[in-house]
Amino acid sequence: MIAEAALQEDYRDCLQELSNIAIGRTADKVARRFSTSVQMPVPRVHLLQAADVSMLLSAFDGSELITALAQPFFGAGISGEALLLVSDATLSDLSQLMGYPAGASEEEQLEQLLEMTSLLTGPCIHTLLQQLEIDELIGHPRLLARHTRRGEMLSGRHFSWARTLAIELNYGFEDYAIRCDLILLFHEQAFPLLRHKLDLLLS
Repeated sequence: MIAEAALQEDYRDCLQELSNIAIGRTADKVARRFSTSVQMPVPRVHLLQAADVSMLLSAFDGSELITALAQPFFGAGISGEALLLVSDATLSDLSQLMGYPAGASEEEQLEQLLEMTSLLTGPCIHTLLQQLEIDELIGHPRLLARHTRRGEMLSGRHFSWARTLAIELNYGFEDYAIRCDLILLFHEQAFPLLRHKLDLLLS
């Protein structure tokens, strides 16, 4: 099972490399769109129980307010969702980066966040799965939580899967104090197909 194989260094390294290519191509598109340099740390790959997904929010301070958006994706033998987490304290910088005037209303901020979610998650998911020769269908982004703390964001949420393969991607933007993390969650039913595709790449 991929639960065992994913812990092996070759599987983890392969996923990190594929993710690095995906985030690099996405960052290039965003950099061209907003005429700025995008900073990209090395992606991190985790195998987690559903109850432990909140561990990935450790980059945020416990008292910091966060807005989270989710975007589902599907394919033959695969399903998952992308979570985009943005620090509320940096929303004004995000508006500035995107070329919007300061003082946006709550509704305008949400529209900007939905737009940024589509820009960051869609191309990243597509490029990652394209390298694995998996055709995908990407749903529309939606608001998951607004102005909430790290420990409360996923409180009470029921996951329909017991385990997830999570890929953590962190974006930074030169000259902007924006806290923006992208987490790709592959549902447990995707494990057999992912393992098969990774085996083909590593053979």
